[in-house]
Formats: sequence, structure tokens, C-alpha cells
Amino acid sequence: MKEIPKAYDPKAVEDGIYQNWEESGYFNPDNLKLPKNADYFSISMPPPNVTGVLHLGHALENAIMDTAIRFQRLLGKRAVIIPGTDHAAVATQARVEKNLIKEGIKDPRQQLGREKLLEKIREYSENSKATILKQIKKMGTSCDWSRLAYTFDEPRSNAVNKVFIKMYNDGLIYRGYRVVNWSVKGQSTCSDDELVYVERQAKLYTFKYSKDFPFAIATTRPETKLGDTAVAVNPKDKKYKKFIGQTFSVDLGHGQQEIKVVAEDSVDPKFGTGALGVTPAHSMIDFEIAQKNNLPVIKVIGEDGKMTKEAGKDYVGLTVEAAREKFVAWLKDNDLFIGEEDIKQNVGTSDRFGDVIEVIPMTQWWVNVNKEIPGRGKTLKDLMREAVTTGHDGDENQIIKITPNHFLNLYLQWIDNLRDWCISRQIWWGHRIPVWYKNKGKDNEEVFAGLEAPRGNWEQDPDTLDTWFSSGLWTFSTLGWPENIDDKGNKTGDLKKFHPTTWMQMGYELLFFWMARMILMTTYILNEIPFKSVYIHGILRDKDGKKFSKSLGNGIDPIEISKQYGTDALRLSLISGMSAGNDARFYEEKVEGARNFVNKLWNISRYILSSVSEITLIDEKPKAQTIADEWILAKLDNVIAEATTDLKSFNFSSAADTLREFTRSDFADWYLEISKLQAQSSKLKENTDRILLYVLGKLLILWHPFIPFVTEEIWTNFGCKELLLVQKWSEVVDLDIEQKEENDKNIFYPFWKFEEVVMTIRNLRADFKVDPAKKVAVSIVGKNLAKIKFDEQKDSIIFLARLDKLEVEKTKPKNSVSHVLEGVGEICLHLEGLVDLKKEKERIESEIKSVEGYIKSLEQKLKNKDFAKKAPKEVVEKEEFKLKEQKEKMEKLEEQLKSLR
Repeated sequence: MKEIPKAYDPKAVEDGIYQNWEESGYFNPDNLKLPKNADYFSISMPPPNVTGVLHLGHALENAIMDTAIRFQRLLGKRAVIIPGTDHAAVATQARVEKNLIKEGIKDPRQQLGREKLLEKIREYSENSKATILKQIKKMGTSCDWSRLAYTFDEPRSNAVNKVFIKMYNDGLIYRGYRVVNWSVKGQSTCSDDELVYVERQAKLYTFKYSKDFPFAIATTRPETKLGDTAVAVNPKDKKYKKFIGQTFSVDLGHGQQEIKVVAEDSVDPKFGTGALGVTPAHSMIDFEIAQKNNLPVIKVIGEDGKMTKEAGKDYVGLTVEAAREKFVAWLKDNDLFIGEEDIKQNVGTSDRFGDVIEVIPMTQWWVNVNKEIPGRGKTLKDLMREAVTTGHDGDENQIIKITPNHFLNLYLQWIDNLRDWCISRQIWWGHRIPVWYKNKGKDNEEVFAGLEAPRGNWEQDPDTLDTWFSSGLWTFSTLGWPENIDDKGNKTGDLKKFHPTTWMQMGYELLFFWMARMILMTTYILNEIPFKSVYIHGILRDKDGKKFSKSLGNGIDPIEISKQYGTDALRLSLISGMSAGNDARFYEEKVEGARNFVNKLWNISRYILSSVSEITLIDEKPKAQTIADEWILAKLDNVIAEATTDLKSFNFSSAADTLREFTRSDFADWYLEISKLQAQSSKLKENTDRILLYVLGKLLILWHPFIPFVTEEIWTNFGCKELLLVQKWSEVVDLDIEQKEENDKNIFYPFWKFEEVVMTIRNLRADFKVDPAKKVAVSIVGKNLAKIKFDEQKDSIIFLARLDKLEVEKTKPKNSVSHVLEGVGEICLHLEGLVDLKKEKERIESEIKSVEGYIKSLEQKLKNKDFAKKAPKEVVEKEEFKLKEQKEKMEKLEEQLKSLR
């Protein structure tokens, strides 16, 4: 046996262990020594952006994902995580441009040009990518690195282009003039899902278009009213009903403007005046109203965020703020202004550039989600909906299971309100749109979608694709599409083996960003779902429930935590307390607790491996020779069943809790202590060793998905040829009802009562301040002790409770204190020679008197109405807690006094 260090040092072993795993080749499912008909289990890693380093959210995802894949590998499946990173178009370019501005390059696009800026971004992204991949390995994630993918590598870029061309040829991608979310700072479009809404103070202005206009309108953006073409009112609003359909000619100081009154059910009659000025060029909702009512679109704000010539000569070139001030002044001067009020408003901002988004009309590329797919009789929206409801093409085996289920309704609501998806971006880092123009902008313009330009004078579209377009292909582009499709359209290779992928996990913030787009793309291209099951987790918050952020200064670097406490401690602390769909709190004390448990497992293992006569792996369950043996083996069977059920249901935290309780309490606190007594018997020593080794071996396998490094390191002491990584998960013992009842009666109940007896004796010793090392005498006054197998467990009680005598008697002995234990009888601790009973009684009576007085003062304080009203809530709660504590203390003292009588 090699010498086992007293303390576990993760820094000394983690890198070497990961290297051994990699060199074994077992991260690649093709190398696993399994039957040909072994099931497949595949996970596509949510690709981290190449914009920096691994953060806590990534660490959580890696912990969850790797726990799942290690469990499935141990179950004997061809389990694989397909790793990868995302080029993160807007995010990466925004980060690099920000860095360049700090270096003194004020306008990177203008000063460097397309190719030089792309070179800078490429250099940054490659360095960042290398860092992130190292950090993923540091987390212990068992990815198949031979299948590493990148959304911007050649195979994925080829897939992106082919999907675009197919959708274009099917009429599902079109170039159209519609309103978009525009970042003035980033000079690019943003999708609805990329907006971050910020609450801010705003003013609601009320005015009339002209003195003879029949009613007033209210708006927070008066400067956009220069581009109004209608007023929308609710058709049920009686005060406006007679005006619906009428057109009024008004002059807002920049020429005649036609304003039509239209009916719109979405207008809230209670907001403002109940009449909504319709600005089709600068509102998503207004644009749709304009489309329904055939209204003109007048663009009064340009891409530079300033007013256009359509706003009038008095406003052209002004910022929106300056134009607003000027227009409100004009309204006042012309007696059209009615009033203003302060309100709170949610404003959409760019998630990457941080500026307030302007809605403006532009010619962009769009995915039409409502158009019927040629030959399918369905729209993309239909495909997205049926994949989670009736099953893709009505196939019940093609239904995605969403955990937790309440996210299904959110997803369906989002689908119902889904608009056409703007996929073009005015940035340079990303997949350039594979469209070519000849005579662009002229009457004889020609457009061609293809991988290469036709011969002649063609120019490529300068825009790039929304990064979520390529991310939407992730599950199948990483598995070899389109190469792994044969001439007959059938899947081959990895695509056939691993798609649909088995399981996907993501934070709820990606539900619409990513999950929906993967469903859209995969059901359209492959005619099947992207994954069979998706697990939605929450986000991590700090100890006080706040989000982690740089501005709050509460950020935690997971790699630093890993260096300080070990990766296993980090992984276990991330998973503990995390449940599907809910946020969880993360703080350093939690990691300390996880590290202490990792050390506990190490110490348990070190003790066992150092105390047994021979270290050998015990695969077959040993036979029990004592009730303690029976109990620990039966308890282990139950734990295996519970952990297996939880892990198959992806209830990671629950499985970890079950294993922690068994390891720390059942095994370490009870059986390990009893084994020290059994080891003193020549008849029991050998079998006890076998049980200890058997339980330890099973525990290492059970714990491996959660804390892989320490378990693998302990495993090396068994001298096995194969790594713990590829051992076999323990089989679940399936007991019928009669067998369970038999175990409860003959094993669990007697041992439970044994635990209670020992704990009662320990508590009595503590209550009366008996030296823990002092051996004492105990009597039990009770009947039917055979039910708890007292005779079989008597020696263990004496050993664990540190007794020199344990007798069964008919009456309570003199000079003893006792506690009645249900199902056992009265447990009596002899105090003669240990405690002066008279003085002890006086001490307790005196303490009772003191506690009584304190309770009365607390009750009077809490009954005082002035205190209850004026004192802060936390102060009142603190006093209530004190009262509760003192009452519990009183009960304990009275019980002690009673036992002395």
C-alpha cells in the first residue's frame, strides 16, 4: 500500500488526474469498452463566449453538465459532452473596440478598416478561447476534446452558409424594410431578446395636434410625433368611437401632416388620454398598426440618433433630447400643450453597447416565422410550438421535455407573440451574409445567395449574421452536418449516433435567446428535435440574494476559488441547493463547507485503507454477521436507489444531500465507530474489513459524478487497472413491499432505537456535565427489549456511550437521572460519585428562577404597543427569537429537574 497523506491536497493532484483521464481516451465514447448495443447519451455544451474568462455561471453549467455525463458514463452508456466556444459576434467586437478606444484609437472601425479590425478581434478571441478551454478542464469537465467545435470555425461556417441559402431559397429569409432595434453607439441592429430594460424617470406629455383636433394625446416621446400618421383608440372607448376612420390634416410646424383615427384593441383607455399617437417609423407596435391600416411610414430619427430632414428644417440634425425640448416649447407657444406628469418608464437598452435603443425603419435581412415552409404545410412557428406540445410532426417520441414544466407556458407565450427575426447585424465580426449583389441599388439590381459570387462584377453584402443564427445550429453542426447526411438524406456518423442529443441544460435567461432558435433551426433542417430533454436552471446570487456584478463589487472568480479550496469543493458548493428553474445563493462559506466534506471523505477513506488487513476491491456484497452489518448494507442499498432515482431525474442537489447524510452520519458517525469494536473480535475482523472496503468502493463510485478528483485519487489505492471514471454504477436492489417491511422491522427499527439509546445517554452526560471520557453506569427500565435486539447491540451501546456497566432493571435506581425513550423504556444514568445531586438540584432551581424572570421581562416588552409600533421590524423579531430560546431552555431545565426527583 502506498502511503496516504494525512491531508488531501487538491493542488498536488488535480492536474495530473485530469491528464490521466485525457490520456485514457475515455472522454471519447468510441473508446469506451462497452457492448455494441450500448445506449448513447449526448450533451452539446452551451458554448461560452470568447469574450473573457470563465465566470460563475459557466462554472455552474460545467458542474451540472459534468455530473450528468459522469453518471451516465458509469451507467454504461456511450456518454459524450461535445465541447465548443461561441464567437459571440456583437459581444466580442464590442469588447475589442472598447479595449482599442482605451488604447487611444477613438474610432476603431474608421481608423483600422474592416480587415485590420478583424485581425485584432481574431487575435483577442483566440487568446480568450485558449484561456476558457483551460479553465473548463480545470473544472474537471470530461469533454471529448477530439470533437471540439467553434461557431466560427470552417465546418460551422459552412453549415451556417448552407442553412442561410436553403432558407433563402425556401422563401423563409427575405430582405425587407421594417422597423428594427438600433444601437446608435454600436451602429448595429439588436433583436428584441438582446434588449435590457432599465426603469427610469420620464415625463408623460399631453397635447393636441391642432386647436381644432377633436381630442388630446399623451406621449413620452413628443419629438417622434413629427412622424405621426395616425391616432389609435380602443374601439370600445365611447368617447372616441365616432372619430374612428376619420382623417385630419394638421400642421406641427413643419408642413401638413395627415392623421387618421384607427381602431386598435391593444390601446389602454386608462393610460394618458386613451388616445395613442401612431409613429410607424419609431415603434414596433405602431409599425404593425401601420401595416394593418396601410399607413405611411415617416422616418424622423436617423441611424446617427439625430433628427432627419423629414422632421422639418427646424429640427434636422438635432439630438432627440434637443428636438424634444424645442418641440414642447413650440407646442406651448402655439397653445397646444396641455400638461406633463412624471412617470416611471421601462426603456430598452443595448445589452452590449449600453445605449438606449432607437426603433427606426431600415432594410435588413429577416427570417419569416409565419410563412408556410414549401412542402411542409407548416410555418416555423408551428414547428417551434409542436416540438414541445404534440411532438414534431405529431410524433410523441419527438416531444421535448422541459424541466421545470412551468417554463413550457412561458415558451409558448413567447412563440405566440413572436415577430419576424431580424438576422442582419452591421458589425464585421461574424458570419458574413452569403448574398451577392450586381448593380446594387439600381433598377436592374440582381441578388444571388450562394457560397461564392458568380462570375462578373458582384459585391458581397457587408452585414454579418446575428450570432444566435449560428448558435441555433449548434446541436447538429457540431455533429457533422451537412457532411453526415448521405445522398438519400439519411443521417450517418456522429449525427446518426448522437442526434437528437439526449439532454441540454441552460439558464432561464437563454430560453428565448437560444433554446427557441435551436428548436426552430433543427426541426426545419433535420426534421427532428434538437434534444430530448432540457433542464432549465436559475442564476447564482450572492449571500444577500443580489446578482453578481462588477458594479456591486461582489464578483467571485471561480478559478481562484478552485485554487484556494479545490475544484471538488467548488463543484459541490455550486450544485448544493440548486434546483431546476430556481436561483441559488453562492458564497465562500458554502465552499468552505464543501471543502470540509471533501476532507471528511478523504479522512474516512484514509482510516479504512490504513486499518484493514488487506486493501482489495470488494465487488460482491459481503454477508452480514451483526445487526450493524445488516443495517449499513441495507442502508447503502437504499441510498443507491435514492441517488440513482434523483440523478436520472436530474435532481442533483437532492442526490448530493442523500449521499452526504449517509457518508457523514450513517457511515462515519455510526458504522465506522462500531467497526472499531468489531475489529477487536477475531470472528468479526475479516468480514468487517470486507464491509468497510465494499461500502467505501461503492461510495467512491456514487460520489464520483460530483467530486471526481478526490474520488479518483482515493481509488488509486485499490490498485485497479481501470480508472474510477469508467467503473460500473451500483445496481439498484429492488425490494418488494414484504421485504421492505421485513427490513424495517428487523433492521432499521432496532438500529434506530440503538442510535436513540446512545444519543440519550450522551445527552444526559452533557446535561449533568459528566466528563465525556469518564466511564459511567447506565440502567434501562423497560420491557420487550428483544424488539430492539438489545442483547445483540448491548456491547456496541457500552462501547459508543463509554459505559462500564449496562443493566436492565425493574425500577429506577437511586441517585440517577433518567429520560423516557419510547419503545425502549427509561434510560437511567447513575450519578453517584459523579455529581452532588442536592447541589445540582439547587443549581437547576436557581437557573429556572432566573430564566422565568427573563421570560416575563421579554413578554412584557413584546406586549408593549409602543415598542411593537416604533421599534424596527428586525429588532422586534430579535426579541421574539430570544423569547422562543428562553422558553425552550425552560423546558429543558424542568425536564432535568424532573429527572432528579
